[in-house]
Amino acid sequence: MGVMDWIKGGGRKTEAPKEHPDRALYETTGSLVFIKGRDFVGSYSRSPNGRFLLAWRDANDAGTRGGARSSGHGRYILIEDDAIMAEGRAERPNDGKVADNGVFILNDWLFFSERLEGVFLAFRKDGAPILSRRFKANLFNSGLSPDGRLATCQTCNADGEDGNKLTIFDLEAGVERASVTPESGWARDYAFPADHQTICLSYEGDAQYAYDLDGRFVDRSFWIAAGIAKGDVYLIQRLMTQAGETPEPSERASWIQGLTVALAKASDDPRSRALAFKLRGVCHDQAGATDAALADFDAALALDPKIGVKRRADALRRARLG
Repeated sequence: MGVMDWIKGGGRKTEAPKEHPDRALYETTGSLVFIKGRDFVGSYSRSPNGRFLLAWRDANDAGTRGGARSSGHGRYILIEDDAIMAEGRAERPNDGKVADNGVFILNDWLFFSERLEGVFLAFRKDGAPILSRRFKANLFNSGLSPDGRLATCQTCNADGEDGNKLTIFDLEAGVERASVTPESGWARDYAFPADHQTICLSYEGDAQYAYDLDGRFVDRSFWIAAGIAKGDVYLIQRLMTQAGETPEPSERASWIQGLTVALAKASDDPRSRALAFKLRGVCHDQAGATDAALADFDAALALDPKIGVKRRADALRRARLG
């Protein structure tokens, strides 16, 4: 069964759930779940309230073909308490999430193809489809709000409009709200504030930055401040390019501070250090601090003679000599 079969209703609903007084329908160990009566072993996730378990297997039923392959559909199963509520097939189901109301999502990594592709899938508790979204890019990860109202996924890099996209879904309305390139990059995880107005992308060090449901970067100023504070050279380079040759003095001062932080760190990458010296030199040059600019340009050239500041360094040297 392919994605089109699923869209047409191929994900089948089960019969009315049966009672399992012994609550022995499944067992979990580590990251695996064993479902009795289905000869099923796969990955799983639980709803935040613990009521639902979503299981999926990226392999054929016989277990002879798993992972990247050209055939042999995988399977997913939703369990409420100790009863199977829904099950179906997808080519390569992965990265499942289930909400407190039984709404669940999967990333279908699809069979071998000459193109980079993936499909985001969302279902109701009974297995009925809510929506599907095909991307011309591999899927990186996904997130689902605890109440099942909102979901999101991100794609990996790819040529074309679907590469490196954060896509936001309103599952209650069954629609896609936005698909944007997130300036803050790929998230490790997602959080969903209770007001349902934003989605927070989570990163290392417990950093979180909010985007609204239309994809606008609500916390951009906080993200910029954090990046400068930790000496993110490439972020500072981007900000300098956006500002042009006449940035605000306060902006330039913050960039110099951030680049100084970057240069104080131990680094085995001469190219990034050369870039940091170059950028700090440009800031000093714009501020009229000739000696500081020349010192930074010379340090950059010592690390990378092709860094692109030799002419300006020579001009400053001549001007200083008079």
